[in-house]
Amino acid sequence: MGISAQITEAAEDFKATLDAHPECRADLAFEAALAGRPRKHAVFYLGRFPDLAAGEGKHAPPPPPRTPEERLLDWLKGAPGPVAKLNPIEAIRTVGKGPGTMAASFGIWLNPEIGFTPHGERPLADVLRDGLPDPETSGVFPEMREDIEATKALTPSWLKIALPDMQGPFNIAHNILGSEVFLAPLTEPEEWDRFMTLLTDYFIAAHRTLVRWIGPERLATHPVKLHRLAECSVNMVSRDFYLEHVMRFDRRIAEYYGEVAIHPCSGPHVFRVTLEHLPHVVYIEAGRMINPMSAGSIAVDDALAAIGSRPIALAIGEELAAGEEEAGMRRLLGLAARNPRLTFVFCGLGWKKADEPAMRDLHQRMNEYYAEIV
Repeated sequence: MGISAQITEAAEDFKATLDAHPECRADLAFEAALAGRPRKHAVFYLGRFPDLAAGEGKHAPPPPPRTPEERLLDWLKGAPGPVAKLNPIEAIRTVGKGPGTMAASFGIWLNPEIGFTPHGERPLADVLRDGLPDPETSGVFPEMREDIEATKALTPSWLKIALPDMQGPFNIAHNILGSEVFLAPLTEPEEWDRFMTLLTDYFIAAHRTLVRWIGPERLATHPVKLHRLAECSVNMVSRDFYLEHVMRFDRRIAEYYGEVAIHPCSGPHVFRVTLEHLPHVVYIEAGRMINPMSAGSIAVDDALAAIGSRPIALAIGEELAAGEEEAGMRRLLGLAARNPRLTFVFCGLGWKKADEPAMRDLHQRMNEYYAEIV
């Protein structure tokens, strides 16, 4: 069987899985949450952290070079996998190399040995000297175009295509400049402004390029897939630093988007400052991290109070304490009885691989609990 026939067969198998498991359809759940429409199924992820002592969490050696068709076939074969654990799937393929996708266009190497993590940094002066990258030819964009074209040519139109993880201006700047990102705004304010203006220009140009390549028929339009701003590195600076040195660039992108999905990386001050100062926010995230980063994490109740009556979807991501998993999930899923704009991700801290059958049983019980209360 040729590879085109294998792709067709894998796409048909994936479609059959999607149709058979509406309780796992993340795309439908997010669509309902954004519209404020009650949904029949909770559609949540339930997972665990890798057991490092058992050798889990290590990156496998990078595969040999693959053609766009081989990459597409690999993706299609793996796409139904989460259903075995009752976890979400969606009729959407994402392209790119994760959080480092945009930084690669500025000459940052993505290390394949550790999941294409950005490696190294460049001086601000060097980036300014090189100027605006070409969004059609720089970094991993040529490979993304190949993946987009293969998906459009070889799969049905029900399979949508999402943009890569484009992060946000300050995250990209951190990936490019390293620790200089925290000093340049203070010591070289004019150069910082030029750099961030260039980076924002590139962000918007790259977004337009990708949207054009994908086309309206195949474009995944959920804000998390299309209009996302990730603010992880803002957790490493103060609220005042963000307002003075970063916010104007985020605002420009939010105004370009028309609607924006914020990933605050759980930070309380990041959650509040973006919600208060960026226009067109339609989605944001919150939830407890038991071992949080230095900025801490915003509790769900505090996040809901900050949102108030505004029509903003809240994605809840909660780390569950060992022995308290079911009680924690019941409390948070119970909020959906009053608020249909919630989605859920849960991660247990004490679970090991041997606990996975019990995790699946818990997942099923919580699916049934959700169905009873909504």
